[in-house]
Amino acid sequence: MKISTRGRYGLRLLVDIAEHGSEGPVALATVAKRQNLSEKYLQQVALLLTRGGFLLSVKGSGGGYLLSKDPQAITIYEVLNLLEGNIAFEEVPNGEESAIERTIRVHFYQKLDLEVKNVFENVTLAEVTKAEWFTYVI
Repeated sequence: MKISTRGRYGLRLLVDIAEHGSEGPVALATVAKRQNLSEKYLQQVALLLTRGGFLLSVKGSGGGYLLSKDPQAITIYEVLNLLEGNIAFEEVPNGEESAIERTIRVHFYQKLDLEVKNVFENVTLAEVTKAEWFTYVI
C-alpha cells in the first residue's frame, strides 16, 4: 500500500491545523508555505476534508480552516479512508478464484488489512501533534 499525494497532503494539512488552529482560522496559503506544498492542490484536499466533516471553512477577512472536532476525535484511519477510498491490500474477487488466490487473500491480505486498520484506528491527530519528535518536524 502506498498513500497517495492526496492522503499525504490531507494528513499534513490536518496536523498543521491541529497545531496552529488555536490561533484562529488557518489560511491554506500559510499551510502551503509552512509545509512546502502546492496551494492549489491543498485547496482540492481541503474541500474533500470539509465535505468529509473534518474541517470547517471560515470565510472573509482572517478566514481559513479550523478542525470541525477535537484532534483527539479524529483518527488517521478515518482521514485516510476518506481521502484514499479503500486502503485495503485485499481485493475482492470478481469471479472464481483459485485455491492459491483464496489462501493468499484469506491468510495474508485479510490479516495484513486488519493490522493496518488497527494501527491507523488507534492513532489520532492529537497523538501525532504530541509525539516527541513532532516539535522537530513542524
